[in-house]
This record gives sequence, structure tokens and C-alpha cells, in this order.
Amino acid sequence: MTVFHPDNTTSPNLRPCGKFQKRQSPFMSNTFRANADYTVIDRAPLSLRKGQIVKPGRRDADWPGWVWVTSDDGRGSYVPEEILDASGDDLATVVQAFEAHDLSVKKHEAVTSLREVRGWHWCRNQEGMEGWLPSYLLVAGE
Repeated sequence: MTVFHPDNTTSPNLRPCGKFQKRQSPFMSNTFRANADYTVIDRAPLSLRKGQIVKPGRRDADWPGWVWVTSDDGRGSYVPEEILDASGDDLATVVQAFEAHDLSVKKHEAVTSLREVRGWHWCRNQEGMEGWLPSYLLVAGE
């Protein structure tokens, strides 16, 4: 399964909205430190596969370009809107697989941002674990 991940896609605007285009992100492989603890609450993050049908819902007012979707099993998450192709009947098809997995970090922990999408970074910590972190938690540095 191909996953919406920094190594296999990027968005034309570094924010979800439309079809994907392959492009190098200016944030590729930047090192950051967390400016606060961030603990993942959702232990069963939504995983979407290409071709899956979902029901789009509200747009996130704080994070433009992110939209709430509900999968056929009733679970939901915000996703970048560019991974969706609206079918016009209140449903959308997932055009790129996506993992809604956040990464827990401790204050001052170093992470590498592999990709930025509309204010969220797909990061890797020193143990090799990967997930999303909001940009407000990241401070440039080694």
C-alpha cells in the first residue's frame, strides 16, 4: 500500500488541495526540536487506502486544507483534502493512501521533518518512529 508520506508524494502547494504532483519540499530533512511535550491520544489512528470511499465532513477552521472524513467503519480523522476526489454525492474517493498517525515527542526532543503539509510535518524521531507533528511544536535547530 502506498501511503501519503514524504518519500512518495508531495503536494503542489505543500498543502492538500487537488491532485498530487511529485515535487521536492523545501522542508525536506530539516532538523527541529520540540518546544513542548506532545502526547498522542488516538491509539488507533485512521488508515485510508487508495480507492476507499469516505464521507467528507467539516473543514478544520484552524488548519486550512484539512477536512474531517469518516470511513465505512465509523472512524474519522482530519486529512489533507488533496487526497480526496469528491464524487458529488456527499462521498469522496481516497486517491492517495493516508495514515493519520501523530508522533509523541518530549520537550527538546530532536526530530527530522521529512515533509510539511499545511502546517503539519511528517517527522522521524531518533528511534526511527514516524508521524505527524503540528508546526507550532517545532523549533529549528539541531
